[in-house]
Amino acid sequence: MFTGVSLRRRARLARGFSQRAERYEPQCIEPTYALRRRRQIVLEAGSACYKEATWCRRLVRRASHSCSEAAGSCTATRLFMDSAPHVETLDRWICSYTRHAPLALCIRELNRLLALESVAPAIGGNGPVLDVGCGDGFWWTLLDRKSEDVYGVDIARTEVSQAASRIRAEVGDISRDRPFPDIEFEQIIGNCSLEHVRDIDSALKNLRSCAAPGARLVLFVPSVQWAFHGITQRMLLRRAPRISMAIAGAFNGFFQHWHLYSVPVWQRLLSQHRWTVTKAYGLGSPRSEFLFRLFLPSSFVAFLFKSVFGSYPNRALVLVPDMALTPVRRLLAWALQGPLVPFESPTAYEYMIVAEATGDGS
Repeated sequence: MFTGVSLRRRARLARGFSQRAERYEPQCIEPTYALRRRRQIVLEAGSACYKEATWCRRLVRRASHSCSEAAGSCTATRLFMDSAPHVETLDRWICSYTRHAPLALCIRELNRLLALESVAPAIGGNGPVLDVGCGDGFWWTLLDRKSEDVYGVDIARTEVSQAASRIRAEVGDISRDRPFPDIEFEQIIGNCSLEHVRDIDSALKNLRSCAAPGARLVLFVPSVQWAFHGITQRMLLRRAPRISMAIAGAFNGFFQHWHLYSVPVWQRLLSQHRWTVTKAYGLGSPRSEFLFRLFLPSSFVAFLFKSVFGSYPNRALVLVPDMALTPVRRLLAWALQGPLVPFESPTAYEYMIVAEATGDGS
């Protein structure tokens, strides 16, 4: 009966038949079998039309969501491909970092390095750079920046003592004092450091006070769900959420994460201290995340080794020729392809937020 009729027309006809059946039914003391059967058929037809319309609406919503996510992914991929480093440059970075830090840390740091290089033309600026939480400063040995233009601040004296040979570094707490009071910085980099600062408002205030007019701030911060990534955690989150949340809490406690916010929350927090977010990306390559979690247990051992002896055991790899590291180099090069994703992506384990200084920094 409804063949060739549009979906909206079918639903309208079914509603009309149903209303007429309900109007005529009370006039019969005992509705006949035919009337009852007709009413049942009409109601079933209307229910089928409603279900089909609901299914179509859901399909349209899913398609539009997939298209928007694909468009965002294409934008991030295009940005990375337009400014991706040369193959030889990437291989040099991999060789250098493999001889410096454990593989899990190598993957994270190289992903951030690639992401920073991908937005470097958009950020611009050739003035002094401040690295907040600079660590040992090894990051800057791979970038094409003069060491006298890079300043670093870190709370750990042992890290600063190593960074001093690479950049201008000093010991300091960004939440208490303004770093390098006599310098206004054109760029400020927070390489997964601000989430470890307990008093985030004071830290952002001090960073704004040392920023030059129109300065750029680039933050790498973990996503809210970073500790729930991985096959095991996803399975536990479905079947035993308390265990999964306990494991996530242990990870965040070990790494001392005080601030795990979404991008909109970071945007509001930064705006309170006169920083305007201009760009936001996610770092979430499934390949690199798989290798990161694969090498994470051995990296914990390397971290404990460094806490005792002051350096990672990977330093011994300087005695190993490049040819012997070829399998590792190829594996990391495979994993580091396309690190940028939309920050809304469920695979994003980290955010890269680019903000611009606005207003008076005093």
